[in-house]
Amino acid sequence: MINKYKNFYFEEFSFDLNSKTALFKYSFDKEVFFEEKIYFLDNNFKLRENLDINIINNILFSISIVIWISYYKIFPCQNLVVNTWFLDEKQIEFFKKFYINWLWEFLFRNNINPSWLFNFVNNSKKIYKKIEFKTSEKYIVPVWWWKDSIVSIELLKSFNKEFDLFTFSSNDNLLYENTTKNSGKNRLFIKRELSKNILEVIKNWWYNWHVPITWIIAFVLELISYLYDYKYIVLSNELSANFWNTNFFWVEVNHQWSKWYEFEKSFWDYIKDNISSEVKYFSLLRPMYELKIAQIFAKVWKKYFNNFSSCNTNFKIFKDLENKKNNYWCNSCPKCLFVFIILSAFLEKKEIINIFKENLFEKKELLNLFEELVWISWIKPFECVWTNKEVILALKMIYDKKEFNDTFMLDIFKKEVLSKMTRNDFILLENEILTLNLENNLIPKDLIELIKDYE
Repeated sequence: MINKYKNFYFEEFSFDLNSKTALFKYSFDKEVFFEEKIYFLDNNFKLRENLDINIINNILFSISIVIWISYYKIFPCQNLVVNTWFLDEKQIEFFKKFYINWLWEFLFRNNINPSWLFNFVNNSKKIYKKIEFKTSEKYIVPVWWWKDSIVSIELLKSFNKEFDLFTFSSNDNLLYENTTKNSGKNRLFIKRELSKNILEVIKNWWYNWHVPITWIIAFVLELISYLYDYKYIVLSNELSANFWNTNFFWVEVNHQWSKWYEFEKSFWDYIKDNISSEVKYFSLLRPMYELKIAQIFAKVWKKYFNNFSSCNTNFKIFKDLENKKNNYWCNSCPKCLFVFIILSAFLEKKEIINIFKENLFEKKELLNLFEELVWISWIKPFECVWTNKEVILALKMIYDKKEFNDTFMLDIFKKEVLSKMTRNDFILLENEILTLNLENNLIPKDLIELIKDYE
């Protein structure tokens, strides 16, 4: 790696109380500058009265330390120089741990040794302090077009909870709108405007790869909880997200680390210590494996079937979905194949083909992905796909239904996996995968009881 720059600077952040706009500035060695804006005003929602700029700045400071990732990853350098406020040792430990885990796949993909990175340098003596604030009992649910957030929406509706939806994005699009319409709920839309020069810099410089956005959204939602008066931030991360993909420098690399329970718990503790003990951040679906979520989704909410997607390929850069003729699936990536498999366990063949427009079990070019998902090749794809146990159980359920048994993928499954497992093996898998796991979650007790009753 060429050491092009030595320092990444957190230059400044500010908040305009009139427009409710946050501004963040960063640079590499004060030579290449970036300027990002987040527009926190949504005129369809009522703001808290008598906003305290000190509380806002306290939360913005943390936001400023996390959104830098979009710029720093372009060319990781040795020092992170904080010009805004002072980070104490505990905070530095927290952020360093999270940056390393958050960027671990990025470092692995680009073969970057992390040992000399993430050295925080305080360049300000200004100390912020936590100021507690109270909220109402309202819930807010980050919503995408994925089945997971749809399941959270419908569970909360069945529990008679008062909640709104939330989107944090550079652009709104048709799938957000359709999910909101089908849910019957209101959606708070907060627009993020990346630095105008970022695409040009990425194109001309060295490094780029996916990094999870969940951590950024988590901190942004803390400010939303204050501005718009929400107590409960309800994520839709599942038990399956706790499992890693590979090892790099003796550390487990998890593509979706910021959806992991370990992240959730550490984030909860940081917020309680530094921002507010009032706001509660948790994942409603944490007790469920992805296959269990698919089971709930498939049985109850068919109104969403033609207006959802879990494909990242089609939405890496938002495009006019109207021009895509409602084709929300690329049918070539790990997520498309994974979702096709787990939903096929619960839907009829004609229903699943109607969603994907073709039979993915017959696509020869997906063979390598199929073998990775089942772990025939002993590699888990770097995508938000879930455990091989779930895929194997889903394929057994599909095989028993006999609708896809004439496909080459089911034939491979029969020869390579099914022939080596016993009936008791699948009973144990079913008991593990389709049963609620109520350990290690931050869900409020009243919701836990409602989830158990729903079961």
